[in-house]
Amino acid sequence: MPASVFSFILAHQGDAADPELLRWIKVQLDHIFGSGPWAVIAIMGFIILAIPIFVGAVYLMQANRRTAADTIDSEPIQQTVRSKNAYRRQAR
Repeated sequence: MPASVFSFILAHQGDAADPELLRWIKVQLDHIFGSGPWAVIAIMGFIILAIPIFVGAVYLMQANRRTAADTIDSEPIQQTVRSKNAYRRQAR
């Protein structure tokens, strides 16, 4: 087992990414969008900023739903308590 781990480490590429692959991706994106590199930067920047905004918006919507659901769920309990108290008053 140690030999396989050692060979895996030696076979690992030291660069963050393959330069040829990055160049190919850049060419393909330039071909798709038809603009220069600034269009790709703008689109990628928009995506990077949109993801956390979307996550925050979904969190806030879910928090509002939970608050509304808690309010709805607590009403029958309060009505039940009131009904029991009214029943106790009538029984006296």
